[in-house]
Amino acid sequence: ERACVTRAMPSPAEAAAQAVASRALRVAVLGLGGWAAWYMLVLKRVMKSTKPWGPRWLAVALSGALYRFGSWWLKYSDNCEESLKSGIWGPGKQYIFVWHPHGNFTISALYFVSHWWAKNYPGGVRGDRYVCVAPLLLRIPFLAELLMLCHARSQDRQTFDALLATGATVAVQPGGLAEQVSTDETTEHMFFPGNLGFIRLALKHGVPLLPCYAFGENQLYHTPNWIRKLNGWLYRTLKCGSLVVQGQGGIPTSPVLPNPLMLPIFRSGMHIRIGEPVHLGPKEENPSEQRVQQAFKLYLDALHKVFNKYKDQCLPKEVAARGLVVEYRGRKVTDEIRSRM
Repeated sequence: ERACVTRAMPSPAEAAAQAVASRALRVAVLGLGGWAAWYMLVLKRVMKSTKPWGPRWLAVALSGALYRFGSWWLKYSDNCEESLKSGIWGPGKQYIFVWHPHGNFTISALYFVSHWWAKNYPGGVRGDRYVCVAPLLLRIPFLAELLMLCHARSQDRQTFDALLATGATVAVQPGGLAEQVSTDETTEHMFFPGNLGFIRLALKHGVPLLPCYAFGENQLYHTPNWIRKLNGWLYRTLKCGSLVVQGQGGIPTSPVLPNPLMLPIFRSGMHIRIGEPVHLGPKEENPSEQRVQQAFKLYLDALHKVFNKYKDQCLPKEVAARGLVVEYRGRKVTDEIRSRM
């Protein structure tokens, strides 16, 4: 004889919950599908465009909300007005704007520099400044739209080259993922790529380099040793950036699931300081390795200059005392090595 199996009918509450879950799943699938189509048809083209995208008022409004929040949440200051008065900025001025350090999430760029660029500040006009970022960031719903409204574009050489060819200032963070996963609140440790692509492009276009240092970026989150080791392992294994940070209340959290715990430490310092332009001489399509290294030395000198000028007033005393650590091609560039470059 066959056993008679009966299925209990769900209660009205269970049936309602299942219906809600089913509708939510359909909405999510449709939403992701719609965004994928939007990305393929629109954003994929914009991320390599050399022209502004979207209404300026929307870019200013959205980035302004982040700017105001960041200025309240953090102890924020910058020297933009000072750099304006000194003549660094103005019509026709073009730079490769190089900012340091990366930190866990480049909060200085997201909260503050994005708003500068959206409102063409300091001393610019619409379409004369962009920032090149990791392409992955331009594939994240909502974040991609915000960044591209604020003139973010893909950090591939072709796009970077094309933006410079228009006469625009282009911002870049050269440390990348290697610097991100090595973020340490106790040390200012900079990384530079082996090929020095931003230096080569500056020489190709005859564009000065402009160093910028975000003092406090590395201190926005506590960075215990186990988190640095874990992120380092994930980077070596998966080639990804920091997936774990110590969030609010010391609770580990991840950008994979954005949440309020990921906010920086309340009232941490964030002090953005722009240095002096580094003029590299006449443009050269294919600069020699010797000239690239000479330009790199000039840039490091300027970076150390702005760091040493402001470190004591903008960093914790013990961090400032350790100085700036620069790593290039797997070795630390000491003052002695820099003097011989």
